[in-house]
Amino acid sequence: MNRTLDQAAALLNVGPRKLRQRLRVLGILNHAGELTSRYREAGHLFTDCRSRWNPAINAYAHYGVVMVTERGLRWLADQLGVSVSQKDAA
Repeated sequence: MNRTLDQAAALLNVGPRKLRQRLRVLGILNHAGELTSRYREAGHLFTDCRSRWNPAINAYAHYGVVMVTERGLRWLADQLGVSVSQKDAA
């Protein structure tokens, strides 16, 4: 099951902001919170492209959400030196 960074942070017992900050320090995320090119094809993380209707400009606004795979969750735990807790809700 793929998870957002917020859901992954809950399983890693780290706050979402702290997780993003540590991922920036490790060079996994860039300053804008996007996945850096080095980690795009590794199979741990990927960017899910999404869109929403913006009535102010009468068009769709497109954005990407960084997602974590099951294998990526264990990899992140190793990178951060934390353990993964098992939560069904997250």
